[in-house]
Amino acid sequence: MAPSLLRWIVLANDGRHSTLGCDTAPEDAEVAAAGAALASMGLTGLLVRLDGDYWSRRKTGALTMIQPLSHAVDADWPAAVAAFEAMRMAATSSKVRSSPPRIAG
Repeated sequence: MAPSLLRWIVLANDGRHSTLGCDTAPEDAEVAAAGAALASMGLTGLLVRLDGDYWSRRKTGALTMIQPLSHAVDADWPAAVAAFEAMRMAATSSKVRSSPPRIAG
């Protein structure tokens, strides 16, 4: 069995996301800075632990909400997860990723 991949991400309600750290939880200062950055863009978001392979074309694995960020008391967890999965699937789709050129021969 392959080892599980673990990362912490900042997940905005619209599905946009950014990795804060892999294998170990981010520092409080990093989490605070991420919350402030979201707030400055008028977004709400969550600190989420992603357990699984992000780049897998199948389901990623488990998403676990750790805490709301900044002013995200109104963050919609189900909507954020659905938007995240849609963005992740689009990013890993063979229609989006370019294939290597075929060499005639």
